[in-house]
Amino acid sequence: MLDIKIKNFHIFLKLILVTVYLNASDLLKVKNQVILNKENQPVFLKGCNLGNWLILEMWMLDYAGRGIHDQKHFIEILENRFGIVKANQLMEVYRNNWITEKDLDIIKSFGMNTLRLPFDYKILMDSDLKPFKLKKDAWKWIDHTINMARKRDMYVILDMHGAPGRQSGMDHSGEVDYNKLWDSKLYQEQTVWLWRQISDRYRNDKTVAAYDLLNEPWGSSEKNLKNIILRIYKEIRKNDDEHIIVFPGHRSGIDFYENIRSIRLENIIYTMHFYPGLFGGGPPTIYTHTDFIQNVIPLWEEKMRQFDSPLLIGEFNVVFKSAGAGEMMRRYFDIYSSNHWPATMWSYKVFKTNGGVEKSNWGMVTNKEKLIKVDIERATDKEIENWFKYFGSLEYAIDKDLRFWMTTEKNPQPLDSLPPRPPKILSPPDMSDLPENWLAKDIGRPLKGGEIMSGDTLILYGGGNDIWTNTDQFRFVYQKINTDFEFSVKINDLLYTHSYAKAGIMVRSNLKHNSPHGIINIFPGGNTEFGFREKTGGHMKANSGPNLDWSTVKFKVVKTKKVLNFYIYENNNWIKYGELNIENWGETLFVGVVALSHDNSQLTSTKYSEIFLTK
Repeated sequence: MLDIKIKNFHIFLKLILVTVYLNASDLLKVKNQVILNKENQPVFLKGCNLGNWLILEMWMLDYAGRGIHDQKHFIEILENRFGIVKANQLMEVYRNNWITEKDLDIIKSFGMNTLRLPFDYKILMDSDLKPFKLKKDAWKWIDHTINMARKRDMYVILDMHGAPGRQSGMDHSGEVDYNKLWDSKLYQEQTVWLWRQISDRYRNDKTVAAYDLLNEPWGSSEKNLKNIILRIYKEIRKNDDEHIIVFPGHRSGIDFYENIRSIRLENIIYTMHFYPGLFGGGPPTIYTHTDFIQNVIPLWEEKMRQFDSPLLIGEFNVVFKSAGAGEMMRRYFDIYSSNHWPATMWSYKVFKTNGGVEKSNWGMVTNKEKLIKVDIERATDKEIENWFKYFGSLEYAIDKDLRFWMTTEKNPQPLDSLPPRPPKILSPPDMSDLPENWLAKDIGRPLKGGEIMSGDTLILYGGGNDIWTNTDQFRFVYQKINTDFEFSVKINDLLYTHSYAKAGIMVRSNLKHNSPHGIINIFPGGNTEFGFREKTGGHMKANSGPNLDWSTVKFKVVKTKKVLNFYIYENNNWIKYGELNIENWGETLFVGVVALSHDNSQLTSTKYSEIFLTK
């Protein structure tokens, strides 16, 4: 009798092992730089990121200008006003409405089969005060995403976008200026432990294509990054989990992963995020993308042959219509697919103040009509709840150009050969005197700028890293004024040196780098912004304005007593986009125009005309 029981137990155990093996064999695998399914057929992972859902980024909600810099601040406001329980309930309403079943149907309509799911670790854990303890409903949203994807024969890449302690100090990690993962053993242990819990949950789930261990983990050295990635890798593999594991690159690339001999690496791929024309590589033009396709991608193709691995392009986007729009995105997807590289564009949905598909678009969809906004610092909990519900019911504007190119059998046009790249401007080509009462200064010690007067047109050259956060660095041409005034200009162009180069009107309290100020400015892509710093050394805030055609860019600022009003000329009318109380700024103000390259290794140039100042 005992022998029969032992025999039956052995049979039962074998059945379990066979079942696990069969389930595990359904997982995607990497072989000879190709991702294969269980039939050993290539799988081409092509999709998008579900950004701003399980981890918030204020700019994607068109909320960055309200002085709320990150998800932590956003949720803390709700908690402080309504309590933790109610804040959690409100955030659940938000998550229920930001992404729904209809959104995945729209993504499928673009010919995509993959969702990269950025999530915050706090989706899984209650609090850092209770480390190594999952929420009761920890898996609700990841399970929900996987189930929605499974119904549509789609794959999911799990992307830890915000790790315990935060991995970069960037807003997209969940908390600005917080970068403690690398210095805290507790946060590191939590991160490794959480990936073990994720592995326990999804070890045999074939809808999960891969584990993307850390998003843009640039807050420390390559060595520290490699150490924690290897720890997570080993923990997952100890769990008999054979999912593809994604090793994240550093700003410098992935070379620091070469020649790892302390552990056998299997079924891994690497990842980088490529944004030529936005963050490096030149202006957002067809030239820049042609250069990247012809000269940069081949270098990565050779590198991945050396690594014997595909490269996940976890984030990329052309954004600007003038840079090639949907046709250029199709080129990228085709090139990545030809290399058997998974590719997920950033992002699916991004909201805009005025709504509609514009000349620059980060999302596949956006709001069709002008966006309704609610001030979470003043609105009732019911008003906030209804606002969150509105996100799930508003009508979308779909980027039809992108969808056409993602689904058509038509091939993109061949790219022309490249003309010579224009050289950087390191100093003004000439200098001339300014009109009476006008002065010039480089604020914050940037690369030395200058100006040329050509008739009634001011050509202004400026360097500097930014006009943002709590310090400024740029070229300023100004007058000192201690009365009420009205000042307006026309801006004719702005040389692209960076996506965040600026030209515009500014009023400052003083000429120090951290002075209170207000600015209405335009970026090279034609998008506008009203920004302000209310007190010395304070953190800047900003509100997005309209996208403008360069033939009609006009700004105006009016001072009346202790108030500044900032205007943009739009549809033949002056529309107010900003107001500042300057009661504590002093009697004398500094009023003028700016040039910021946002790359202090070179100067930008901008042309101002129709310069009118009345006092």
